[in-house]
Amino acid sequence: MKLYYLGPKGTFSYLAAQQYKSENEVNYVSKSNLYEVVNAVSNDDKSIAVVPIENSIEGTINIVADALTQQNIFAHGEIHLNIQFALYGLDHVHPSDIAQVYSIAPAISQTSHFIQKNQYTYDYVDSTIASLEKITENIGAIAPLGSGEPYGYKPLVKNIQDYPHNTTRFLVVSNQPEYSNLATDTMLLITPKQDKAGLLASILNTFAMFNINLSWIESRPLKTKLGMYHFFVQADTPMNDELKKIMTILHTLDFEVTIIGSFKRIN
Repeated sequence: MKLYYLGPKGTFSYLAAQQYKSENEVNYVSKSNLYEVVNAVSNDDKSIAVVPIENSIEGTINIVADALTQQNIFAHGEIHLNIQFALYGLDHVHPSDIAQVYSIAPAISQTSHFIQKNQYTYDYVDSTIASLEKITENIGAIAPLGSGEPYGYKPLVKNIQDYPHNTTRFLVVSNQPEYSNLATDTMLLITPKQDKAGLLASILNTFAMFNINLSWIESRPLKTKLGMYHFFVQADTPMNDELKKIMTILHTLDFEVTIIGSFKRIN
């Protein structure tokens, strides 16, 4: 079985994938961007992928959220990864010698206080590990703590993230639906058939009627008409009779309901 991830080795996606299955269990296949990861797994029946869906600081990863609505992929599991960043550079370089840093956009955003404090300019690359290729006497890389050492670089400054409790939530996805008997969570995509007042309130009130907590609520444009949205919800419950009743009620309220996955949190 193949496991696709945003590579190369050492990225947060790679570290999250290792929490799910080791390289001895599956064949890791790296891709250069999230679009390629999603396309690869949606077209490969015998594969899975590990993709970021939400960061506690930056919020939802829209590329992946939109893929859940547009591609034939389903959630099989959830992984939480603590996010720690470091500034990497050449061994003999001092942080004050650095003038510019490279990384991916979320990493730049999540270390913005550190970047501004040191008055670094910045630019973007496709992955945090790709930023290591940019390192020179005056250029540093912002990458996951512990990821630069295998490539011969040392951290000049550790734990440079803006907030100490920074976590990214990853989904294990496949193009085949799978509902675990040990599920702790169920993710649904709820789409209104028409625009009217109180759409979100109707959804929330229906779950509240059955005292089911929602750990994630997100809206994404339908991309057909301005002002029309899908709603993602993640319920703290497996697929059970109560959830089926909620889905039935939502159908009667003119919503289409798609099960994205019913799965267990890995950690």
